[in-house]
Amino acid sequence: MKVKEVADLVGISVRTLHYYDQIGLLTPDKISESSYRFYSNDNLEMLQQILFFRELGFSLKKIKEIINSPSFDRQEALMLHRKMLLEKRRQLDKMLGTIDKTIQSLKGEITMTNKEKFEGFDFSHNPYEQEARERWGDEAINNSNAKLGKLSEDEQKIISERISSIYKKLASLRDTSPESEETQAAIKV
Repeated sequence: MKVKEVADLVGISVRTLHYYDQIGLLTPDKISESSYRFYSNDNLEMLQQILFFRELGFSLKKIKEIINSPSFDRQEALMLHRKMLLEKRRQLDKMLGTIDKTIQSLKGEITMTNKEKFEGFDFSHNPYEQEARERWGDEAINNSNAKLGKLSEDEQKIISERISSIYKKLASLRDTSPESEETQAAIKV
């Protein structure tokens, strides 16, 4: 299939496919003398894998690392994608339930507990971890996670509460000048 046909079939841009080729993520099986890219069924299967990883929030760098690993197993990856998507769906269903209850609560139909107001939110996954991995490398982040994993549940809770209080303090200062004494004092904590 030509690059335009693949782009139309999948719903991504030709530019994206060219970029994937440029970074060595998805190289077409054949490039004609007139620079047309042709993709095989194997290419399409790999593109599917790439798009599953993207949907789950993986960076292109990480995807390339995974699919180029000698231990990469397509079936195992698909099973992992399925598991992760089911977990994502479970969390979304919980959040939708929380939204529905909140609407009922606003209408005065039910009363929600404070705990119910936050069901479905998941803060166990650090949204900045991927950025940190790209900036400082997997080894540094893995070592940090290993150190945190060795802490007792109470120690982890204390650290989590401390971080939460710092975030809340900074959030309360969001409309304050960064140069103010109060903001500078909060940042130095």
